[in-house]
Amino acid sequence: MEKLRYTSLKKGDILLIKLAGSLDLNTASKLSDKLGDEIKKGARKIVLNLAGVDYMASAGLGTIISAENMLTKNGGELRLSSLSEKITKIFELIGFSHVFKTFDSDDEAVNSF
Repeated sequence: MEKLRYTSLKKGDILLIKLAGSLDLNTASKLSDKLGDEIKKGARKIVLNLAGVDYMASAGLGTIISAENMLTKNGGELRLSSLSEKITKIFELIGFSHVFKTFDSDDEAVNSF
């Protein structure tokens, strides 16, 4: 499996993070650290673009939940954008499609704040 790539871009007060590769046990902790650092630095509105994520294990799901919880505790919000069909099916199967605010595009996610 491909390792996780992480790129970020500020759009006003919104942090857009694009992920690509595998979000598994090995990469989830690194993503968790990066998200935690961004939140500690003051990020309160984060969009995670998952278009390039080709595999997501339970550890990856846990990382996204943790980020959502950390943001909520700090008065922030998380949005997910551009989920592939495969990741959308995973979210639907475990009921996450009702837990997270998901959008077809980054622009829709950014404009939803």
